[in-house]
Amino acid sequence: MADKTGASKGLFASIEQTGKEMKEGKKDDSKEVKYSGSDELTIKRSYTLRPSTIRKLQELKVFVYKDPNITYNEIVDEAICLLYSNKKKD
Repeated sequence: MADKTGASKGLFASIEQTGKEMKEGKKDDSKEVKYSGSDELTIKRSYTLRPSTIRKLQELKVFVYKDPNITYNEIVDEAICLLYSNKKKD
């Protein structure tokens, strides 16, 4: 079922459930695999994103990438590198 923005409630359900579990102190059973790139992830930042951007990120992870172990960090890193190279060409 979609809300007034056209978003599927199913996509938000996992985010809301994860948030509830974190507040309640429950551990998530999924394990995030370390980034296998040549550079180690050493800097931790926090950003605020639109719900539509989070939906797009989730869709990329589930439907576009074949590797089920890919992390959101890897997807965001790849997206930023691609945008950077495209903007440098302009």
